[in-house]
Amino acid sequence: MKKILSLLIFCLLPSLFFLGASEPQPVLEKLGSLEKAISNLSFRILALEKRIISLEEKIFLAATRQEKLPGNIPPENPEQSGDDFSIEDVTFETQYNGTIFKGKITNNTNNDFQYSLFKITVYKKNGSIADSNDFYILNLDRHSTRKFEAKIHDVKKEEFEKYLIEFTKGS
Repeated sequence: MKKILSLLIFCLLPSLFFLGASEPQPVLEKLGSLEKAISNLSFRILALEKRIISLEEKIFLAATRQEKLPGNIPPENPEQSGDDFSIEDVTFETQYNGTIFKGKITNNTNNDFQYSLFKITVYKKNGSIADSNDFYILNLDRHSTRKFEAKIHDVKKEEFEKYLIEFTKGS
């Protein structure tokens, strides 16, 4: 036991002095700079994620525009109609200051979507838009059904009369 303790003392003490552990201030400064570096890296990762999403959207939009050009073979479903997606079993309830919508969406198209974006809009009793929000569903393959959950912020279920769920885009 004494050998292990003496080994630890002779190995750890010199390393602590080399790291500046004899005074706590340099160690705290080094930890603070490490924390800032990690924070900066996390912000850069978030910015890269946003760039990747915008690039995916641009690629998707360019592909759909190119399909519609004359001389190209038209796609199987050039336009998404209201019959392309079935929306079933929709329920909604107020939670905190917003309303949560839950239900099922069935893909009736002949396309597989790894990423499909939908928009939910709620209307006031006078017909004006109370609020809207986007939500996405991953891996919505042709003729498959997936559950969804979407939230409308700052609108309670008593404050709107009807809602509309629309397919925005998919890739």
